[in-house]
Amino acid sequence: MLFNLAHSLLREAGSVNGYGLFSFLLFFSFFIGVVVWAFRLEKNYLNHMGELPLDSGERPIHSTDSLPSTNYEPRP
Repeated sequence: MLFNLAHSLLREAGSVNGYGLFSFLLFFSFFIGVVVWAFRLEKNYLNHMGELPLDSGERPIHSTDSLPSTNYEPRP
């Protein structure tokens, strides 16, 4: 199926300008690169990153303890 797609694209490349073919090849190679990268990730790393939002042992970054108090008196 993939071979047929590539064969038909290259056969009809005369009717497609160079930018269109270049854009398609760039997108396709980037997509294949991301798929290969995703499959090469280690399972332990993925599990660790997946559990980060659920960790309750650490203090949240945006804590209300560090905000200044809003108790101020306006000037008379």
